[in-house]
Amino acid sequence: MKVTLLYKDREWGTEKSYFDKEEICRDLNLDILFKTAGGFCEEEEEGKAVKVAKERDNYVVEMTKRVMLVPLLSREEVHYRQQMVKEAVTNYDWMEELYRTAKEAGEEVARFAADKKKRGYGSGTDQGRRQVANIAYLERIVHYLDRLETVFRNWQERFVTKEAAAFAQEFLAEYNPEYQECLHKVVKDIRSSTADGVVEVAAALGPGLSMTGLVLCDIREPEVVKTGFFRNAAGKIGGFCRSLFVDETKTIEGENQNLLQDIGAIKNVVLGAMMRFFEPFLEEKEIFFKQLYLQTAFLMGAANLYRRVHRIGVDFCFPEITERENFSFEGLTELSLAIYNLRCPVDNTLSAEGKHLVIVTGANQGGKSTYLRSIGIAQVMLQCGMYVPAKSFASGLYQNIFTHFTRREDSAMNSGRLDEELGRMERIVDNLTKDSILFLNESFATTTEKEGSVIAEDITRALYERGVRVMMVTHLMAFAKRCYEKGLAHALFLSAERQEDGVRTFRMIKREPEFTSYGLDLYDAVIGEEKN
Repeated sequence: MKVTLLYKDREWGTEKSYFDKEEICRDLNLDILFKTAGGFCEEEEEGKAVKVAKERDNYVVEMTKRVMLVPLLSREEVHYRQQMVKEAVTNYDWMEELYRTAKEAGEEVARFAADKKKRGYGSGTDQGRRQVANIAYLERIVHYLDRLETVFRNWQERFVTKEAAAFAQEFLAEYNPEYQECLHKVVKDIRSSTADGVVEVAAALGPGLSMTGLVLCDIREPEVVKTGFFRNAAGKIGGFCRSLFVDETKTIEGENQNLLQDIGAIKNVVLGAMMRFFEPFLEEKEIFFKQLYLQTAFLMGAANLYRRVHRIGVDFCFPEITERENFSFEGLTELSLAIYNLRCPVDNTLSAEGKHLVIVTGANQGGKSTYLRSIGIAQVMLQCGMYVPAKSFASGLYQNIFTHFTRREDSAMNSGRLDEELGRMERIVDNLTKDSILFLNESFATTTEKEGSVIAEDITRALYERGVRVMMVTHLMAFAKRCYEKGLAHALFLSAERQEDGVRTFRMIKREPEFTSYGLDLYDAVIGEEKN
């Protein structure tokens, strides 16, 4: 059986992630989301929200990051993933129970693989120990299958999505009562063969009285004789036989070591044959539990993130997948900022149908970078099938997301900041396709206004002509003004709102670019504070 919690028709494999995934994480503050998904919650303390650290599940952090940075490329894939995320969020207790079982089983599989590698392939007593370990492992795998069966059976009437219900039903159909009973019987027989059970084998005698053609005839529990002499005799004989079968260090009367070694060899051959029969079963279940652990870790992270941020007051919705030219949202907030400040930031609304170039200018400290980051985070969440922090969000799917945010100067940098910016931009352009979306945040502000404007204009013109969607925040006013005056049909110009008294509302409104960022407001505020 395949684990289809992330894709309808396949398991997680070698899916291609975003080309510049580490830059995306850095520029969009995605690590805050990953860590929150892995184990941070918010609680109230004297009427104020505070961060309360829980034990962080690093595997959930890792898998949330890994899955979020692989884009889904069709409406069908996004819809299916959304339904599984919805199930995890709605039936959180089920998700928690399923993940806990998958985690224990996945760790058991990893631990056994590591132990098996250490043990290697010995002989004699080493082989016996290896067989005992293999049997114990088989029992644990069956135990976790039983636990999964219980989880799905207990929840099968409470699923809210048909996708999750179908997955549960498929497991219950495969691991049905008849199969379960048969598997338990076989495991019990194998276990009894190492204890006080009866193992019947048949063999032919070859040259030198060596045994050939060994055949396992039967495994059964010991016969119990209830009365008198036969009970005592059976106990003595049974004990003697068990000492031969189980403990190879004991000797038979006359210290016939050759016979003892032959009996030990028979035991190892029989157990080895039985366990080889189960090798395909175990290999299949190892893959199953590895996939279940990985896939439930992402869903667990998605549910954790939702629950912890929803308590702050952030609205969430499952976004609509549209054509790329139909881009709009209502009530969008910047999720990493909400988590960091433990309160819901100012939200924004946009309708940009038919516009694939959006240029944002306006007052310093007006929320422009936060606005750009909020869109980038939402697009990443949309493309991995998650909810987004908005009342509504509609966007197309992009094969790649690129970010180019201004960097603080690095003391180890061998070249100037402009060279570094141009180097990053060159790498982006070399890998940019029409089905990409590019977020530019104050790019080329490290040089003069004139030089930066020329560079920005050349790049945006080329991208505009190719139809690449570009979301851009800039302080290069001459560049923004020239773009506006060209009357570009597919360009939209926004500005960070500033009231007459200088108050920033942190909302972006449609407005012609101005030739000022109102830096004097900040100057007056800083100098005024110092004077006071």
